[in-house]
Amino acid sequence: MELTDGVTSPPQFRLWAGIALVAGALERRVWAKATAQRTFANQYIMLVGAPGVGKQVIDLARGLWVEATEPGTTVKAFRVAPHQMTKAALVDSLAKAKQFKMLNGSGGNMTYHSLLVAAEEFQVLLPNYDQEYIATLNQVYNNPDHPYTEVRRTGTVKELSIELPQLNILAGVQPSYFVSTFPEEAWTTGFARRIVMVYAAETPFKELFEESELPEGLRQQLLRQLSRLSQLHGNCQWEPEAAQLLASWHRGGGVPRPVHSKLVHYCNSRTMLVIKLAIVAALAATGELVIRLQDVKRGLAWLLEAEKLMPDVFREMIGKSDTQVIDELHYMMTVEYSKKRESQPTSVLYNFLRERVPSEKVARVLEVAERSGVIAKVADNLDLWIPRPGRKPGAPE
Repeated sequence: MELTDGVTSPPQFRLWAGIALVAGALERRVWAKATAQRTFANQYIMLVGAPGVGKQVIDLARGLWVEATEPGTTVKAFRVAPHQMTKAALVDSLAKAKQFKMLNGSGGNMTYHSLLVAAEEFQVLLPNYDQEYIATLNQVYNNPDHPYTEVRRTGTVKELSIELPQLNILAGVQPSYFVSTFPEEAWTTGFARRIVMVYAAETPFKELFEESELPEGLRQQLLRQLSRLSQLHGNCQWEPEAAQLLASWHRGGGVPRPVHSKLVHYCNSRTMLVIKLAIVAALAATGELVIRLQDVKRGLAWLLEAEKLMPDVFREMIGKSDTQVIDELHYMMTVEYSKKRESQPTSVLYNFLRERVPSEKVARVLEVAERSGVIAKVADNLDLWIPRPGRKPGAPE
């Protein structure tokens, strides 16, 4: 967060770029077990916002992955994907992303394939909703213990086999892309269940010509930390309090739980996501293969904060202008007022608007509606509102 303080990206984008940075650095070498299966830290993180919101932090994270080296050497620590890839190019890049690691202390070694993908626009990776491409992303996300195989016919039959594959994806997405590319049924598939959508409506304001003072050597410090992470291997142990908190949250249904209809299948993956985030929190804080109570709390806080804004992604996908929403608000209030001759409380207006615009824009839309004379507060009760008869957004007094 310190390193990206001068970047015009929203805080939540900067935070999740950092989470992706650590998750990618752990590759297939670090895991945790809360069930019979191992859970690795790899994630598909989508930074969702309109054009210009500030997804450039993705390139900064990519640069750190590219620049990081193994301790005491000039050997690149990670395998980073090119900026643009078709499905075939993705698989080819994954096949080339072979890692051979000597395991400290055990005298053994391991071979796997881990590819780190950082794309400021996810659309360059998936320009169309290609079900075969999606199926590949789903399969590799699960970190299968068996090789990923693919048969190609290019004059001769060729079989491609990738041992222990893994993908980490940090990508930027525009809501309009989801509208134009993802069919409605896509939100019931495995891919929608696996992505974490981090939404932001606006870019933070930055003064022109303002130079931020970064601690000397901060970038090199981060690169050294990534270098150390590139050598870790093993199973993260759970401290009893950490395991108890996670088990209790899981047993209780993972409250608070997202209720949007398009997030129903996503909700089935939330416990797994918390485990992934707890691994990231633990390794980022101490570099030790131990998950403590504060790591689970931190992972939960990260996820729950992101989930608060996930419904805003779908509201933004509706694509209505503020003027259209204000017209709808005026119509609703006029109908209700003509029926009952009753004014509407602020809470009703807020709930109406929250279903149509991102939550960050609700107060602003309400203010515009009032200033343009579409609605007005009741003189003796400023928490109540009435429609202005015959008024239209922007019409003169």
